[in-house]
Amino acid sequence: MTEGVQSHPDPRQLLEAFEAFTAASEHLQTRYEALQAQLGQLQGELQTVIEAVPFAIWVLAEDGSLRFTNRPQGLEGRFLQDAAPWEAGSPGGQRRFQTAGGREVIFEEERRSAPHGGTIVTLRDVTEAVLKAQQATREDRLAAMGRMAAELAHEIRNPLGSLALFSGMLVEDLAEQAGPLELARKMQEGVGRLNRLVGNTLSFSRDLQPKDGVVALRSFWEDALRSATLAEAVPWDNQIPSQASWRGDPELLRQVAQNLLQNATRALEDVESPRLVLAAMEEELEGRPCWHLTLSDNGCGIPQEALAKVFDPFFSTFGGGTGLGLAVCHRIIVAHGGLLFIESQLGRGTTVHLRLAAVPSA
Repeated sequence: MTEGVQSHPDPRQLLEAFEAFTAASEHLQTRYEALQAQLGQLQGELQTVIEAVPFAIWVLAEDGSLRFTNRPQGLEGRFLQDAAPWEAGSPGGQRRFQTAGGREVIFEEERRSAPHGGTIVTLRDVTEAVLKAQQATREDRLAAMGRMAAELAHEIRNPLGSLALFSGMLVEDLAEQAGPLELARKMQEGVGRLNRLVGNTLSFSRDLQPKDGVVALRSFWEDALRSATLAEAVPWDNQIPSQASWRGDPELLRQVAQNLLQNATRALEDVESPRLVLAAMEEELEGRPCWHLTLSDNGCGIPQEALAKVFDPFFSTFGGGTGLGLAVCHRIIVAHGGLLFIESQLGRGTTVHLRLAAVPSA
């Protein structure tokens, strides 16, 4: 029986296979390092994008612990109701938030399940959209009320004119009778007040067509403050930058300034150390430059239940007021395509926000 002969591998073939294996390993290592570098670059870019997005993100584990956030520094301020978004018991939906500076912001909170367990929470600032929607709803309501008020005012004006004429004649006829004369004069004053109210109502209900113009904010409000005779009664601080300017109708905007300053003056009547502060910051809204002006006082403030009604015609928090001042302001600002809203705390003061298009820099 012939024994089989064992063949030994050719050393050259082994060497060639080893060299091929080494080359393939080096190629794979190079590819791996390139992919790692590419992954690192993509992770860096993704982190930059996540940090730059205009909303906050929190990724929570199933036990509620934080896995990731693009706002590691947190939010400067506090949520006015319920738990914070990254805490248990957060309700989601629209959330009211007060910044460290005291301004109220509206966030939209969304919660969704993470792919590998846990929760992804996003918080988006919807203040602008909510305020615009509120303003649009308010304008529709004011327009309907304005039409009704105009019809009533026209019906009242004719008999009121006759009353004004007869009350004037009565005052002349009773010139020698002190008692009856005083009563006649009170009637004449009442008729005059009604007449002014009718006139204001018609002004409120008329269509507004703002003329195009330039309003240099610092000097414009300085003139308005002086004409409102605030110089002697209320110290003010005009912090408006010298370059700030609105595009709008100076005459219509002067009515806004007069009404707002009149309200501020009345709110400061019983304050021991009254003060009024004007400031403005440049912003960009939907790709257009604008100036956001704030008028702040430390007066009596407005109750929260009244704050939603202050723009309604004939509603006033001051006794004896007609309640048309802020309604007229609202219509003028809307006619300019601007935004008007008010923040107030009872006993601490009120801040009026006005935002209108800026005059483009040359």
